[in-house]
Amino acid sequence: MQSKKFLVVGTAGHIDHGKTSLIRVLTGVDTDRWEEEKRRGMTIDLGFAHLELPNGVLAGIVDVPGHEKFIKNMLAGAHGLDLVLFVVAADEGVMPQTEEHLTVCQTLGTKRGIVVLTKKDLVDEEWLELVKEEVKDFVKGTFLEGAPIVPVSSKTGEGIDELLEELSKVSSQVKPKSSEGFLRLPVDRSFTVKGFGTVVTGTLLSGKLEVGKEVEILPKGIKSKVRGIQVHGKPVDRAFAGQRTAVNLAGVSKEEVKRGDLISAPGYLKPTKLVDVVLEVSRSADVVVESGFKVHFHHLTSETEGEVYLIDKEELLPGEKALAQIRLRDEVVPVYGDRFIVRNYSPARVIGGGWIVNPLPEKKFRRRFRDRWISFLTPLTEREKVEGKLIYLVGKFPGKFSYGDFVQRLALSPREAKELTEKLISETKINEFNRKLYPPTFKEELKRKILEEVERYHETYPVSEGINRESLRTNLNIPQELLETVISELSSEERIEEVGSQLKLKGFKPEPKGEFSEIADILRKYSKKSLFSPPSLKEISKETGISETKVYMTADYLVRNEGFHKIGNFLFSPDAFKKIVKILKEHFSREETLSVSEFKDYLGVSRKFAIPILEYLDSIQLTERKGNERIRGRAL
Repeated sequence: MQSKKFLVVGTAGHIDHGKTSLIRVLTGVDTDRWEEEKRRGMTIDLGFAHLELPNGVLAGIVDVPGHEKFIKNMLAGAHGLDLVLFVVAADEGVMPQTEEHLTVCQTLGTKRGIVVLTKKDLVDEEWLELVKEEVKDFVKGTFLEGAPIVPVSSKTGEGIDELLEELSKVSSQVKPKSSEGFLRLPVDRSFTVKGFGTVVTGTLLSGKLEVGKEVEILPKGIKSKVRGIQVHGKPVDRAFAGQRTAVNLAGVSKEEVKRGDLISAPGYLKPTKLVDVVLEVSRSADVVVESGFKVHFHHLTSETEGEVYLIDKEELLPGEKALAQIRLRDEVVPVYGDRFIVRNYSPARVIGGGWIVNPLPEKKFRRRFRDRWISFLTPLTEREKVEGKLIYLVGKFPGKFSYGDFVQRLALSPREAKELTEKLISETKINEFNRKLYPPTFKEELKRKILEEVERYHETYPVSEGINRESLRTNLNIPQELLETVISELSSEERIEEVGSQLKLKGFKPEPKGEFSEIADILRKYSKKSLFSPPSLKEISKETGISETKVYMTADYLVRNEGFHKIGNFLFSPDAFKKIVKILKEHFSREETLSVSEFKDYLGVSRKFAIPILEYLDSIQLTERKGNERIRGRAL
């Protein structure tokens, strides 16, 4: 079990405002890892450190770059922060990246933070008070309103103890991430360690990671095993949500896993290039968003390009929000409720963000379906009503989901999804059939639809015995097993009858009504006119302009009810067949065998008709083939 509380603390703020120096004083770790960072004196990529606070909380520290050129690296580290050290240099005050980083933290849902005024040693008390007031005005209306403001000097160490005390106080108020949730580790680094192989690092967003367990690398779907885990530089058997984690993966090259990938439990999450979202444009953004607007899309540690398509508005002004679909160039692996950031395509400034309402849209949004889209998405924006949303989705997509689908669609752990669906089934709020979920009224509604479909079929094709099972299943778009179950119930209730593969209403008798009465007369006429060489049913259809379907159905009716015989593509009248039987009896009274040539002469037809007729006679045992000739069949 997890014995200590783990939190992730991030820095934010303008370039050269002292974020890295602050972390070095707090932790003793220089988070500038690369030679270029040290040479240029600024953080280019993410840096990491750890710190045990006075109250025993273990904090993973993420140092993010402040320079606008490296904002995408900052965004890769800004997800999943429990609290932020928001750094403002006392000698400069609020600067452009200060505002951009605050927008990012606010949009990503960061709840708590501490404003750290660095470089206190460079200003006097009067100036320091002016900067404090500036910062208070700057953070009004954000998560930092009312947050502690702690002046420090990384150079002299002044204020560092006070900062640690404030960190302890704020961290005690933060609710830790749930290790009972679903495993998600967004990758922010991938590299090779000699003797170990591929190692990836990230902040464990939810769930826990264990040595020896199988994991899936998404969006590629590569399976791997956890060979080893380190937390804060020490080997452990398992890592918990909220911990900065390094994972040694088995059987995977460094090239197969990169920043932006997601380590997860196999089989629950699907990648997508479409997301339905609530999108909000920052108040400070200088853009108007319309459908087709190009953006850089940042989700967890991934970054790709996308196009915004507004659903419930024509345009989105600064400070406004709307439902939207974002179509992405590359696949991402979102979960319901995930936060994201969007940057303007060019120049690439942060302009807003939001949260994901529907992580797996069925299709692309089209304006002509706007009302339907709004109607579907609006209930999903009620984030707290998990039970209601599950019932809602089952009702919208009967038979599409099993409990495991709600891991991604409602941000539930597999255990939570299973327990919730079982509870709702026991309360008859949803039903389960063959591991798929349906609304409680679905079976009765399906019965009604089947009866309506069969009745409609009878009205349309009154000469047919009934509708084909497969046609019915296709029309209603339901699984075969469910259809058979409901048909069985309808049959036992004596509401339908099963005739082979066909279904009809109880008591229904086919008869040629309306146009089918006329078609029957036409077929009778053609069959009587040319007894042994009638035109084919296709030829009759073409000559009369009647659809082949209706011609064949009527022919089948005449076969079942009036003694006609369908031989191949030809319909023979009862009189014609009686004469054929009479000819056979007379012939076999004199001879033991019958040749094709003799049969042709008896009927006065070509091989085109003689051969199919003889094969039909064989099939009903009036004749029996012996070599190239026929003998009397047992039924003659």
